[in-house]
Amino acid sequence: MTAVTAEPVPTYQLKIVLRDTSPPIWRRVTLPADTSLGCLHDIVQTCFGWDDSHLHSFTEPGSVRQFVDFDAPLDRDPFRDADEESVTVAEVLPHEGSRLEYTYDFGDDWQHRITLEKILPASAPDRRVSCTGGRRAMPRAEDIGGAWGLQAVLDAVADRGAPAPEPWADLVETLREKGFDPARFDREALDRQLAGLDPRPPTVAPAPGQAAAAPGERRCSCGEIHIDEDDGLDMVVSVPVRPVSLAPRAELAEAARTVPLIASALRLAHWCQGGRAVTSRDVLKPALGRRAVQELELWTQDDELRALCPEERDKRLARLRSSGDLPCLDDPWRLAVYADLVEIGRGVAHPGAGLPAAAEDEKVLELWCDALGDDLDDLNDLGNFGLSPALLGAVDIEDEDGLGLAAVVLRALYEVPDGEWLDTALLVGALREGLPKQEARLVELLLLQILDQAAVVLAEYQAAEVETGPETNRQRDHVILGILGIEAGAEDGDGTPPAGTRLRLTALGRHGLREYLLAEGFHAPVIGELADADAPTLLDALLDYDPEAAHSEITGWISHRGQGSAAVQLIDACAGLEADAALRRLAAAAVLAELDEPRALAVLRKAAASQVPGCAETAAIALADRGEIPEGHGPELQMWGLVDHLWGPLGVADEAFAMFLEQEGGAVLPLLEQAADDLWRCRHPATGAVLEAAGRLLRARDKALAKRLRRSATKVGSQRRR
Repeated sequence: MTAVTAEPVPTYQLKIVLRDTSPPIWRRVTLPADTSLGCLHDIVQTCFGWDDSHLHSFTEPGSVRQFVDFDAPLDRDPFRDADEESVTVAEVLPHEGSRLEYTYDFGDDWQHRITLEKILPASAPDRRVSCTGGRRAMPRAEDIGGAWGLQAVLDAVADRGAPAPEPWADLVETLREKGFDPARFDREALDRQLAGLDPRPPTVAPAPGQAAAAPGERRCSCGEIHIDEDDGLDMVVSVPVRPVSLAPRAELAEAARTVPLIASALRLAHWCQGGRAVTSRDVLKPALGRRAVQELELWTQDDELRALCPEERDKRLARLRSSGDLPCLDDPWRLAVYADLVEIGRGVAHPGAGLPAAAEDEKVLELWCDALGDDLDDLNDLGNFGLSPALLGAVDIEDEDGLGLAAVVLRALYEVPDGEWLDTALLVGALREGLPKQEARLVELLLLQILDQAAVVLAEYQAAEVETGPETNRQRDHVILGILGIEAGAEDGDGTPPAGTRLRLTALGRHGLREYLLAEGFHAPVIGELADADAPTLLDALLDYDPEAAHSEITGWISHRGQGSAAVQLIDACAGLEADAALRRLAAAAVLAELDEPRALAVLRKAAASQVPGCAETAAIALADRGEIPEGHGPELQMWGLVDHLWGPLGVADEAFAMFLEQEGGAVLPLLEQAADDLWRCRHPATGAVLEAAGRLLRARDKALAKRLRRSATKVGSQRRR
């Protein structure tokens, strides 16, 4: 029996879209934030009429980790798979705009995108799953062949005069006999079904006496808490990021309104005032489609129609058999339907609840961001680039690397300073570095394809200026020939042919790209955004900043609250001896170094004299750096600080620790060399773990130092036994 939560928790509003359906099939649900992913699986199954007869998984965008049913009969990868019953919806969807992918039936490959639309305040302790909206009916589609099979069935049901296609003839005839209407969605019926589900919290709970998992951690099915490796590694060892500046939101919204796709979708929605008849496929009837193209001047967005004289254009439109056959009408119409700008009922389209009013800048900007994000998602699909399986199999690169490559390109573009072009050749060179020749060439080919696709998408949304030089096709031909083993001329001096496509973000594009990266789980900071942050948030963020950006944020943060208050908040954030606290102390050193007023120094002296673990040592080290050794602290303080400095990355993962040693080796290794024989005396609880890991990881680099560190680690164990 599931225990009822004593205190109310926030309610999450999720939008679940069955991908690759057109018009889109989606459901909007609300549920408690602490609902387990295992229960979310039940909710998705109910929303789309699945009967749970196949395997499934949840994956986070940009990550190879997946959450699965540990009771299912399948081989699991211990380094990739986690129990879906061990994690809450709130843990994998931490903020509004976060996304999660749910795949059902690895044969038919039904893919669902789950987006956290809103975090609603907790209002009552009652726990319930509700359906608050949706679009289009869903027939029973088990083993139908995937989204393309479903589309064929729905088209055949709508076109009752056409023969039922094989192999779905029996299903189509059954649906026709029952009067199935693909455009009709019964929200109340689904709401009643969902009300019968129990939105249970994770069932893998802490044992008596065990601590609950903290943010950034997960409790494994073994009952132990493990650091979230993806979050930790990204926080500690990712490439330093450069905060950017953003234009005012009103200015961005005004720019979004002028984007042709957005402007056309808005005009179409307003044009539906009073009602416009649609076909069974939810597109305007042909005569109305022709009127819309003419009256709203949508033809100006079609190169072919724009080139015709009015008489020829009229003749061309007169031959239009379906409103879906003309992209300048079909694309904005689909966006209008998908985004609730238009609502369809009983074969008539009206302006929808999602249609922004004239002054609603935020809704227009949100509409633009959502549409851009959906198209940017396609960059993660290697199949869109026309690469053959043979070519992808020529070298050992998994699809996940293609996903990562798209994210690298977009993040690199986001960080280019205002007004500057993305240096494609430099990016290609960096990604090729250290790879075998064949892999390097394939990575380059994928990068060129991603850049070309990104250029098309970003230009359409006026998110970037694009220059495509004459070298683009020559470069791609060069790379393909190289992969096939055919040498084709000399490369540039750095081994990379010149890149032809150049991209430069507009102010609107930088905002949109930031929203997309945040939704995908990437850190995309804005200059000055930390001024109002609390101390833990500041310190966590600074670990990802380059030195110049960090100094700018530190100065603004201190000036926003004064040195005395800053010192108190910083010291409080440094409490504790866990690895995450050590990471904060690592970032706090640079902030504390900026404090020099009497009131701040008085706070440090008081903290150094306290007995609070972490706080006392941090304050004492900050004072010692100024030449002031606080009472009660001696030479061992430097050793404590060194161990603590290394404990943060080690607490995340061995890989993070190794990369930290490599990056900071110039500063850390001399100190390890000097103190190796005495570090065992340090009373930091992580001393043994740090010495053992450092000794193991430095073995190839410096055998003598590694041996001294391992010997010191042995003494730590002996000291504890005494």
